[in-house]
Amino acid sequence: MTAPFGSSVQEVPLSKSPLVNVIAQVRFPAVMKIEDSAFVANFQEAIRKDYPILRPERQLGALIGPGGVQPQDAGTVWRFETKDPDAWQVTLAPTFVSLSAKRYTNRNDLLARLTVVLRALEGWLHPNVCDRIGVRYVDRVTGEQLARITTLVRPEILGVAGDEAALDRAEVVHALSDTLFRLDDSSQLRGRWGRLPGGVTYDPGIEPAREPSWVLDLDHYTSQQDDFDLAMIGVKIADFCDRIYTFFRWAVTDTFLDEFGAER
Repeated sequence: MTAPFGSSVQEVPLSKSPLVNVIAQVRFPAVMKIEDSAFVANFQEAIRKDYPILRPERQLGALIGPGGVQPQDAGTVWRFETKDPDAWQVTLAPTFVSLSAKRYTNRNDLLARLTVVLRALEGWLHPNVCDRIGVRYVDRVTGEQLARITTLVRPEILGVAGDEAALDRAEVVHALSDTLFRLDDSSQLRGRWGRLPGGVTYDPGIEPAREPSWVLDLDHYTSQQDDFDLAMIGVKIADFCDRIYTFFRWAVTDTFLDEFGAER
């Protein structure tokens, strides 16, 4: 790999994959009736065979004003889970639906599952407009692999945190890069990567590791408003997955692939 946005690369399955979270999300204009459990029941029935466990959650927000920060009720989020809650989860809110996995299998499985969920949503909710389409992959390296991170990741990604000679006796405790790329199709890819101490996260949606870690978080999305068209959404999600994987393969070395069980 010579460029982060080069030609597509064939996937190499990793038996010990460092992926800790994968999320595909589609946003639409607010439908406040999604707060009503009776209204959501038909959507539940459409996906209940694959996601039999429903866990509604009340979300809290914050209003910042002259009196300081005031907690506010941000509404209900409906979480539909597989029997293994870490496998796959569908989240439904008044403005979006998402599919996520902490134990990711492969891209084809993600796309197939997302297609089923979006068909169920379209048949039930009939959304006319799509506000945002996005895919996010989060990798995390810890333990013995973290100690060898300079052999696993390209120098361009590690930056000064990977230059042991320059750092001399200094210890890198926290080093996080945040880069936003705008692509020629007007989509954007936000990449965040770096070292974090144990118990620290850069995003409330990402659970922190108990021990020091190195993360690679790639979020590819488009915020161009368009018709809610399943074929169009499917093509964009597939393209974004492909581009994220191409960037990932540029960022890591062959040693990284071997370390995490490359099945060549």
